[in-house]
Amino acid sequence: MSPAEDVPLPDAALVRAMGGALSIFATLLTRRGIADMSELADLLGLYAVATSQADEAEGMILGCWAGMLKDVAEHQDEPSDNDRPT
Repeated sequence: MSPAEDVPLPDAALVRAMGGALSIFATLLTRRGIADMSELADLLGLYAVATSQADEAEGMILGCWAGMLKDVAEHQDEPSDNDRPT
């Protein structure tokens, strides 16, 4: 049995919940002009890759969160229904 098989799988609901909470904080930072959402997502993605070299499971979780931030960043750039002319 390899060391990766000895590690229990993370709780998917917990990973999603933490990623959602991280998205809220990143949104607040972006709205206040402190940080750019896409840049935060890219940095977290780089951190995920580096972390996966030492701990693949942890790197995958961080990569999931980076993807969630990237999705939020892309949707922030889209006009909302309130912004569209009627």
